[in-house]
Amino acid sequence: MSESDRDGLKPRTEITTPDIRHSYLVRINQETGEQRNITLDDHYNGVEAYSLHDGIPDNIATQFDVARNIYIYAWYEYRFFNVAEANVLTVLEYALKERIGDTAIKSYIKERNRRNKKLKRGRVQNGMKTLIEYCRDHKLIKNDGFTAWRRKTRMNVEEERLSATIEAMRETGEDEREIGYESLEYSELSDSYDHVQHIIDHTNKIRNLYAHGTSMLHNNVLNSFELVSEFINQLYLRGESSK
Repeated sequence: MSESDRDGLKPRTEITTPDIRHSYLVRINQETGEQRNITLDDHYNGVEAYSLHDGIPDNIATQFDVARNIYIYAWYEYRFFNVAEANVLTVLEYALKERIGDTAIKSYIKERNRRNKKLKRGRVQNGMKTLIEYCRDHKLIKNDGFTAWRRKTRMNVEEERLSATIEAMRETGEDEREIGYESLEYSELSDSYDHVQHIIDHTNKIRNLYAHGTSMLHNNVLNSFELVSEFINQLYLRGESSK
């Protein structure tokens, strides 16, 4: 890598200058089609939307806000986006360990390995994936506690209803028919997508990618802030003591 390929140390005189890469990004008004460059307010509001409720222990909430502040400063240093994502995923693992406790997770792993030995399955390790599986098995989290599950489920319901409507129109010879998305119920396809399993299968892989080193660069990290905030908020229900 040549010197010209590196970002280098941000010049002292440009510390509070927005990273030029933000100037390439726009917001589009879905009603008018008008475009405008994103602003610091847009950027700030994006991460401000994800917070932890007052029942979360201060040590966890503080680390979550560290990650949010790193995200905010990505306005001035674009590569902080991925630092922020790595950090917020670390906060999730920290919250999991704090909420479950060492004794409970050791007992859980011991019992699972006992069963797995009988079934001739591999051993369970003490890691982020196992911690999330503990939460699933002890019903500390559920699908409808995640906005991503509601988005995906609604999309599934819409696709199912659209397919059924098209098929009905073919049978009747109708040229048009109102689908009626406004009456959609999540329960119609509530079993069609298991978001908790998706989290189990993928979240630790993203965290490990950062932990072992990567040059990955992208700004689409708010989904991780949404995931972590909603996960932790479920772990510590309002008014419920930890452990």
